[in-house]
Amino acid sequence: MESISNKKANFFIVPIISAVMGIILFCLIYGIRIIDPTYTEWIISKSGDLVQHYLGWAYYRNSPWTFPLGLIEGLTMPDKVSCIYTDSIPLFAVFFKILSPILPESFQYAGIWGVFSFAMQGFFSAILLQRFIKNSFFCLTASVCYIVTPTILQRLYGHDSLSAHWLIIIALILWVYQERQWKHRATPVVLWAIVAGIAPLIHMYLMAMVYVVMAGAFLTYILKNKKIRYVLICGSVSVICSLAAMFSFGAFYDKGGYTDGGLGIYSSNLNTFINPMKNSTFLNGMKTLDGQGEGFGYLGLGIIIAGIIALCTSVYFLFKNKNISEFAKKHKAYIIGGFFIFIAAFILAISPVITFNDSVIFSIKYPQIIISALSVFRASGRFIWICDYLIYTVIFIVLSKINWKKISCIIVLAVSVIQMADLSKMIQKENKSYFKKTEYTSPLYSEKWQEILNGVSEIRYVPLPIDHRINYDQYMLLGVYASENNIKMSSFYCARENYEAMAEYSESALLELENGNGQEDVLYVFFDEKRIPKDVENLEIHEMNGITTGRLTNK
Repeated sequence: MESISNKKANFFIVPIISAVMGIILFCLIYGIRIIDPTYTEWIISKSGDLVQHYLGWAYYRNSPWTFPLGLIEGLTMPDKVSCIYTDSIPLFAVFFKILSPILPESFQYAGIWGVFSFAMQGFFSAILLQRFIKNSFFCLTASVCYIVTPTILQRLYGHDSLSAHWLIIIALILWVYQERQWKHRATPVVLWAIVAGIAPLIHMYLMAMVYVVMAGAFLTYILKNKKIRYVLICGSVSVICSLAAMFSFGAFYDKGGYTDGGLGIYSSNLNTFINPMKNSTFLNGMKTLDGQGEGFGYLGLGIIIAGIIALCTSVYFLFKNKNISEFAKKHKAYIIGGFFIFIAAFILAISPVITFNDSVIFSIKYPQIIISALSVFRASGRFIWICDYLIYTVIFIVLSKINWKKISCIIVLAVSVIQMADLSKMIQKENKSYFKKTEYTSPLYSEKWQEILNGVSEIRYVPLPIDHRINYDQYMLLGVYASENNIKMSSFYCARENYEAMAEYSESALLELENGNGQEDVLYVFFDEKRIPKDVENLEIHEMNGITTGRLTNK
């Protein structure tokens, strides 16, 4: 019993060291300043989606507890919206909301999330590699390439919740370890269910990616065991857990479309694996079409070189090892399962408009029902991340088989160094953005704005056009001030919304204003200057910082 315990403890030594490496690498890239939960200026001074995510958390924190648990009040009037659709990482949001009474007034967890994700990326990538590679040095060195990938550097603090690539790696682990003899037969079912339940509480796209890998794992199981009972049970339990998590956090709370435009625009280019999109120190970017940054899947120069070495090694093994057919036959189920995962993810990523450089090769004419289903995940290019990690893993497995005088360890060390050097351009960019302390003073604290905002309890955006989300900058500027001063907003930039309800609320507010029944404690923000009422008594119109506002006075 003691030897078994020691074996289990030893198994986790390398993953723990790799997790610590992840924390160190995060601090070297982003610094330690942003980990300070009271330091919010670095977020609200940015112009990207991170501000939206932070404001979703700020409003969620101040909303009363309800069921479903993830509902935010005062951000999309008259209804509530789930923090799932503000991309506020619901798993962290609910945890810190529980702790809210003891937290400082100004609090952000984006920095903590970044450290956590880097640590998890290191931990689970080491576990994945240990399934095939027994050399600890090799696993630790190779895990560096998983921790600092081009795709993670592109996502973190652009769209931070989507940096949780460790969920993809966990799914790959559950696939390749599924032959393990578990102490309890239900353990793999429970593990898949936990991952399937956690994924939508981080990001819906990651949930979809987990299910793509799960499908390949199930195919492997069926081919190997000729049974389907486990697949039906595990699949059903996982789906139930995903739906339960989504329901519990309000994913189905209100009316609103689950689909959006952009399918075929936010895709991967056929050059994605070798196209750094100006993010490489050594390679030039290749052409793409607008929107294909979502399908960024650059492997990194180190991995590209490693891939060439692995390919040459495979050819050598193919000619030298006459038992290659026996190897393929023995591992046929996993080869087919892996091929299925790769092809499924790749097709999802590059379709339905197949492009190479800036040219459209052809378009797949899916039936409308399939288009509607795929449009739920309109930024389909993100599925390329699954392919990236499969390529990483296969390359490192092949390289580990080069055992002559430990040359495999030398190669993987060289690959990691080249990879980091190639990504130094991206890393330096992050250094410049986050190492320097940011000071932020909202222009809304100017004397004139304070006069306008005095006594405001709600900001109403009128009228509300269908494309109201193009007013992103206004939403964020006013939203930061509103969140700090307990002011409600009638609409906001969300991934999913009940547009009809918000538009009706907005139009009703505008009609009341036009009829002389507006409210003095409301700041009216006009998205269409043609709809500004001309004959309303005591309505003062101001235009500042590109925002046109109206406020009733009692003069």
